[in-house]
Amino acid sequence: MMKENKNLMSLLAFFYSLFSLLYMRGIFGNRLILKQAFLKKTKIRINGKNNIIRIHPENRLQNCLLHVSGNNCEIIIGEHCILSNIELWIEDDGGIIQIGHRTTMESGHIAATEGKSISIGQDCMFAHRIEIRNGDSHAIYDEKSMLRINPAESVLIGNHVWLGADSKILKGSIVGDNSIIASGAIVTGKFSDFNAVYAGIPATKIKEGVTWTRDRY
Repeated sequence: MMKENKNLMSLLAFFYSLFSLLYMRGIFGNRLILKQAFLKKTKIRINGKNNIIRIHPENRLQNCLLHVSGNNCEIIIGEHCILSNIELWIEDDGGIIQIGHRTTMESGHIAATEGKSISIGQDCMFAHRIEIRNGDSHAIYDEKSMLRINPAESVLIGNHVWLGADSKILKGSIVGDNSIIASGAIVTGKFSDFNAVYAGIPATKIKEGVTWTRDRY
């Protein structure tokens, strides 16, 4: 009975996602692992080889874009995620974007470059217009030595993190488990403390010893 239910779920997901599947680009030479996930108006664009896009079962993606321009990159979305109006964007070789189980996102742009990663934990809740970047997208050089001074750095967001609307997480940032990033905040540092609230530009800790829930009360 369980096997029949899984087969039925796979069939329903296939037909629900058929429009999105027909408009995928660059799949040959790459691995797309997509089973029991529901895609609506979602585009997948790959320019490169040996890339992996793994969307685990019972995900719902609506109006999303998954873009890879490079080789040996990975996009991994854990089970039971709900993503709406999100761009997952990788440029250069070896980049990784990983999203943990049961995470939800309302809208935004997540960009990994220069072979660095963006790792997002489980049960996170991201509001509208969030932005996460592990690089600056353009090079900055020291005028005298002509050495580049702004390489990309990986980003790590822990489990059960709430990002408020219009918040930004920039390269090299770490956000600890069970944290809250206030609306409009810009995170530029390593905030490893658990159960804390961060706000401001740049973000600083304004409260600790808190927890949060998706319920209103």
